[in-house]
Amino acid sequence: MKRLENRTAIITGGGSGIGRAIATTFARHGAQVYIPDYLKESAEETTKQIQNGGGVAYAGQCDVSDETSVQTMVADAMEKMGSIDILVNNAGIELHKAIEEMSAEEWDRVMAVNVRGMFLCCKHTIPHMKKAGKGNIVNMGSTGGYIAAPFQTVYCASKGAVHQFTKALALECSPAGIRVNAIAPGGVDTPMLDYLEESNKKKGVDDLKVRVSEVQLGGLIQPQDIADLALFLASDESRTIHGTAVLIDGGYTAM
Repeated sequence: MKRLENRTAIITGGGSGIGRAIATTFARHGAQVYIPDYLKESAEETTKQIQNGGGVAYAGQCDVSDETSVQTMVADAMEKMGSIDILVNNAGIELHKAIEEMSAEEWDRVMAVNVRGMFLCCKHTIPHMKKAGKGNIVNMGSTGGYIAAPFQTVYCASKGAVHQFTKALALECSPAGIRVNAIAPGGVDTPMLDYLEESNKKKGVDDLKVRVSEVQLGGLIQPQDIADLALFLASDESRTIHGTAVLIDGGYTAM
C-alpha cells in the first residue's frame, strides 16, 4: 500500500542522511517530492536515485536561513508540483564548541539554520496549505531539545526552540486543518554523529558512539528508522497526533 499516493512533499536538507532517507521513502509511497538542499549536487543525487526507482522527484538549491532563497524554493516547488501537502523541515547543522570559544556569528548561524530556517519554510508554505484546506508539517527536533550535553549549548538551545515552535504552531494551524509535529531522534548513524564523536575525542570526552549504542535499544538509530516515523506522521494513520515531538531514541532519554 502506498501511504502517500497523490501527495506532494518538500523535504529540506534532503540531499543526504536523514533527509535523503525521508525523501526516498516518501517517493516509494507515492508522493512527488521536492528536495531543496544547500548543496544542490547532493539534492540532485537523491533526485536521481528516486527517479531511477520510478519515483517523481525534483531537486532545488536553498539556504533555509535566507528568506529570498526560501521564497524562490517554495515558488519553484509550487510550479513543479502544483501543491504542497507535506513539509518536512529537516535541514539543520550542529556546532560542538566550548561557550567561551564560540563566536556570536557561530551561535547566530546555528540558530539561523535550525530555527529561523524552520520559521521561514513554514511562513511561506502554510499559505498554500491554508488555501487547500489541509496540510502536514514535520519538524526535525532532537533529544538535545530535552536533555543537555556539554559543548552543545547552541544546538540544544535550537532544538528546544524547535519543540516549542512546533507546539505553538500546531495550535495556530489547527483551525486551518494543518497538522504540525516534530521528531526528536537520539543518536543517528549519520555524518553529524561522526563529527560529534571526533570532536569529543579531541576534548577528551568519552566515546560518543559507544556510549549511545550501549544505552539505546538496538544500538545506533539508522536514517531509515527516522524516515519510517516521518512517513507515519505524514500519513493519515497519525491523524490524531498533533503538536508533539515524538521521541525515537531507543530509550536514551529514559536513562
